[in-house]
Parts: sequence; C-alpha cells; structure tokens
Amino acid sequence: MKPIFFAGLLLFLTPALVTGAKVVHKRYTYEASDRKPLVVNIEVDAGEVEIRPGDRSREIYVECRYQERNYEFESDFREEDNELNVYFDVRSWFKQQEESGRKSLARLFVELPRDVLIEFNCRTKAGETDIELGGLRLSYVELKVLAGETVVSFSEPNREKLKDLEITTKIGELNIEKLGNANFEYAAIEGSIGELTVDLSSDIEPAFDREMDINLGIGETRLYIPEDEPVRFSVSKFLFFSSVDVPHEFRRRGRYYFSRTYERAKHKLEISISPGLGTLDIRTR
Repeated sequence: MKPIFFAGLLLFLTPALVTGAKVVHKRYTYEASDRKPLVVNIEVDAGEVEIRPGDRSREIYVECRYQERNYEFESDFREEDNELNVYFDVRSWFKQQEESGRKSLARLFVELPRDVLIEFNCRTKAGETDIELGGLRLSYVELKVLAGETVVSFSEPNREKLKDLEITTKIGELNIEKLGNANFEYAAIEGSIGELTVDLSSDIEPAFDREMDINLGIGETRLYIPEDEPVRFSVSKFLFFSSVDVPHEFRRRGRYYFSRTYERAKHKLEISISPGLGTLDIRTR
C-alpha cells in the first residue's frame, strides 16, 4: 500500500510544484538614437509574443514574464550600434512538452519607438505571436515563424518606404492585416503548411510601383484585394491539386489577371501567387 500511496502523493503534488515554480518578471527601458537606424533583433523559442508601437519618440520598452526553471531571458541594447537584442530561450524542450497542457506563463512584450528608422528582425519557434507595426518608420522587416499562430498588422501607414518585407512560416496559421499600409516596395510572404490570409487594404495612395510574391506549400490561401487596387497577378497552379477561385471583377489575359484600374494607374502592384497543394481564394473588398 505504501508504494501506491507514495505514487498517488507524487501525482497530487506535481501540479502544485509546477504552479509554485518561481515566476520572474523583468522590465527594461532604453533610449534609441535617431541619428541612424535602430536594428531590432528578437529571438523567441516559445511563449506569447506581443510587439507594438510605443507612445514615445525614441523609447524602447521590453517586458518579460517567465518561469525561471523553464526559460532563459536576455535583453541588451548596444548604444554604439543602436541595436536591440532580445533572446527568450527554453532551457529544456522535454520539460516544455511535459507542461504544454498547462497555460504558459511565458510572455514577451516589446514597444518600439515611433520616430526612429527601424530595421526589424524577429524569429519565433513556437507559440502565439501578435505584431502591430502600424505608424512606425520601417525600412526593413523580416519575420520567421517555425510553428504557431501569427498575426501581423499595419493598422496605420508606415511612415517610410519599406524596401524589403519578408514573412515566413513553416507550420501554422498566418494572418496579415492591412498590408497595404506597410508602404512596401517588395514583399515576400511564404507558408509551408497551414493557413495563410493576406489583406491588402490600405489607407494611403501608392507613391511607387510595388511587387509581391505569395507562396504556400500545403493548405489554404486567402487574399483580399481592395476593389480600386491597380493590380496584376499571376497564379502558378500545382497541376490539378490546386483549387483557384478568382472573382469576375478581374479580367484575364494570358496568364495574368488585371483589375479594372490597372491600365490607367500611375503606380501598380504586381503579384506572383503559388498556392501549392491547396486552395486559393481571392476576394475583393
């Protein structure tokens, strides 16, 4: 009876031990220079990630909460390089898998300065990622997600020309809202397995020609295009394994589809779409 009782006691105590694990809460504030671009490097193994514009002109705010025995965290700002480096690492993926059924206490929150030119780099391996980049001054954006649910939004127009925007996910769901506000010159959106939703809505008139590549390996792609967007796009189907639904508003000529505003527009958007093994649903807004 004693071994059975002892085993039962362990099962009873384990949740309490997990719940009682030390939770660390850290906050950092930095002042970025506006004399050269701010380089932002964020790498996260697992957890909830939220990134937002701050209320200050040059202030960077970093906040992190995590269980000390499961995670390692480092935040560093190099004034001489105007570079922010944030690392949020899992100590043991085995322990992380053991506790995956419980609500994670791992959370990273970052506020970026509004009036500093920014080169943004972010890599996450697993978890939920919510990134709002509207109203900033972005010249470069790269986001790579290994697995999880990701939302990227530009609720306000980017105040600089975004020369290069690259967003890649391997497994999971990617939702990009109001991408037209990113003010991008070139954008590459890629997903390997999962769901991909891209909304090209915008609050600004394009001031230059733009180009975008959209690729999905296996899954469902939804693309929302404003009715007045001067766009031409092509669709590369993977034999008969791809299903493509294009609204009647777009006329087809050869391998290209054209919007009604394309011919007379001064600045145009060119899109190359590859739905892979799955479905492509294009809708107008």
